[in-house]
Amino acid sequence: MKTPHSSTITIIICTFNRHDLLRTALESIAALSNPNSVPLSVIVVDNSDDSNALPLIEEMSSRFPWPLRGIEAHPPDISVARNAGVAAASSSDLVAFIDDDQTLPPHWLEAVMDAVETYPHDIFFGRVDSRFEAPERAGRTVRALFSRQLDASTGEEVFAMGPQKTKSVSLGTGNSVFRRATTLTDPIPFDPAFGSGGGEDYNLFCRLQRRGRRFAWLEEAYANENVPASRCDPDYVARRLFAGGQAYALAVSLNSPAPVLERWRQRLIAMVQLGLFIPVWLRQIGKPQEERDEVRFRMAGILGKLSFKTLKPIYREERR
Repeated sequence: MKTPHSSTITIIICTFNRHDLLRTALESIAALSNPNSVPLSVIVVDNSDDSNALPLIEEMSSRFPWPLRGIEAHPPDISVARNAGVAAASSSDLVAFIDDDQTLPPHWLEAVMDAVETYPHDIFFGRVDSRFEAPERAGRTVRALFSRQLDASTGEEVFAMGPQKTKSVSLGTGNSVFRRATTLTDPIPFDPAFGSGGGEDYNLFCRLQRRGRRFAWLEEAYANENVPASRCDPDYVARRLFAGGQAYALAVSLNSPAPVLERWRQRLIAMVQLGLFIPVWLRQIGKPQEERDEVRFRMAGILGKLSFKTLKPIYREERR
């Protein structure tokens, strides 16, 4: 018999009116292999106005192999939901996040525990593979937006910002594992200012990197993300990339020694990028729509970094 692990782990899922996807995500967790008897629990944070996922969670908890509970978090705001989940998982050594549209392979838990017991890092980011409802509509940028791929081995260092920033991958909470004692110590880890437009997780990663926390890649513990056709719509992708540019520039600025100067530096960089990119945009006139969309997406991200406005409420717009 294998020796039980001493570390406890809680998986947190934040959900908003996506019952079928949530059920599939929970079913994948129920099917996890756990030969080492890892103390595992699951918390689902229902961020809907009327907490409509709680009956589903209660129904599934009666036959779930590990403790499963649902909690409410209001108002609808991803930061509010994540903070509620973190507070509810206060007794766990490890806190993992997966999205309600993600599923885990059976070996996920074993791969996670092997990594956290082998490497000293504070947060581990797992690979994310996308499954598109309409793959023919998923161009290069869309595929990159809904996946996390890196040509690296488990344990290799990754960085959120600065000169060493890992440029080929976007770090996010979907399929991530935190050592609670070194990362989730702030009273409000996820800033509500980012809650309606996203980037609350990236802002936290920048803050933690500034404090000397270390991040690692986790190749084996991958997740599959189900992407509906609606999220491949060019207008939606452009809005999301604009919001992403805003959140990136704001997070980097807030976590620099001189936030105001850094914000203007980010705008200056965006202005230079925009000037260099305009000729590229003009050359796309008359080309196929797919090529024009790719250029539009890149422009949206640049304009987001240049923006003087408050964060675009992309998730609230999507819910409407």
